Amino acid sequence: MTVTRRSANRKPAEERRQQILECATELFALQGFDSTTMDDIARAADITKRTLYRFVASKEELLFELHDSFTVRQLFPQTADDGDPVEMLVAFIARHVQMVAEHPTAIGVFFGERKHLSEKNARLIERRRDDYESAGVSIIRMGIDQGEFVDVNARVVAQAMLGAMTEMHRWYRPDGPLPVPRIAELTTDLFLRGAAADRGLALPAAPASPDVKTSTVNSGRQKVVEAATKSFARAGYHASSIRDLADAAEITKGAVMYHAHYKHDLLEEIHRETYKDSIAQLQSALRRVSTDPVTMLVALIRSHTEFVAARRDAIAVINENMRYLEPTAHRSIDKLNVRWVGIFRDVIEAGIDSGQLRPLDAGLMTRTLIGMFNSAARWYNPAGRLSPADLADIFARLFMLGLLPSERT
Repeated sequence: MTVTRRSANRKPAEERRQQILECATELFALQGFDSTTMDDIARAADITKRTLYRFVASKEELLFELHDSFTVRQLFPQTADDGDPVEMLVAFIARHVQMVAEHPTAIGVFFGERKHLSEKNARLIERRRDDYESAGVSIIRMGIDQGEFVDVNARVVAQAMLGAMTEMHRWYRPDGPLPVPRIAELTTDLFLRGAAADRGLALPAAPASPDVKTSTVNSGRQKVVEAATKSFARAGYHASSIRDLADAAEITKGAVMYHAHYKHDLLEEIHRETYKDSIAQLQSALRRVSTDPVTMLVALIRSHTEFVAARRDAIAVINENMRYLEPTAHRSIDKLNVRWVGIFRDVIEAGIDSGQLRPLDAGLMTRTLIGMFNSAARWYNPAGRLSPADLADIFARLFMLGLLPSERT
């Protein structure tokens, strides 16, 4: 991928500033905030560094402007606060899907690089994001109050829905098999009516959860891996130095080098072991239930929700740093990802083939479910009021049965 150089012709100040912001967004997405310099941005915008500084004082200012303009221009205006809640939710979903399809790069930067905002600016952006989320919560609560939706935890459901739709930025392609209106239509249908063909079914009871497994490694190396996982998740891969990892692990820099050799080796290990542990746990969950597709899918939802709760930092590292893997490592990890996704998709396809799940679109259903999981790693706090088992029940109920009462079609 290359960043397109812009025309050097004179442009109005506002147009030039927008051009600079677009170039910075592309660069932040391509190589990360920490690895992008003001020189890089000036070259991409085809202007001098001196000209760049006439418009912005720092790349941090550009990052904030990206977040600020995105929350103001893209997340608002909100849906009106009166009307039919079902129609309002349909419109809310359609607008959000359209927004993600139009701005996938900006959304990736929005979530992947927000850790580099100052505390003050981060709070401002979070308030605006929360206001937007609250619009979805209000629609769901209105539907519950009017008897249009089943009684659910409206905030958690809104977070799950928005998270699943926002994760579309990772896989949506304009030349893909599903146009945006069809994606919005299928997503709406899934969230309103669920995946199950029988909307009156009782979801299978949860079996005892297996422990979240951790691959066995040298204890000294494991200490370094755990420190790297926390540091990469919270500060970013490029912003985490070997010294940072040594301080976090409470060992010497030499000990880090002894156990890990290079930082990119740690990044690969975090990816590899997280995928392997998750695959093992999903397979264990399937072995403990019947071969009925609905029972299997609910077991997968419950099992992986518990895994997400236990491994949030590792999942955040995977979501935001896979692009920094060495080429050979990236190919290897991508094979594990395909295998992992296949566990969910195979069960969903079996359910569709058996008539127990509705034939909405197996690929979209799989991506939506995985999007719910990935986004939960950003917002779910297992130390809060909602236990991992409670969250799993909400996810299973939403995905399998939807928001509409069972008598509604």
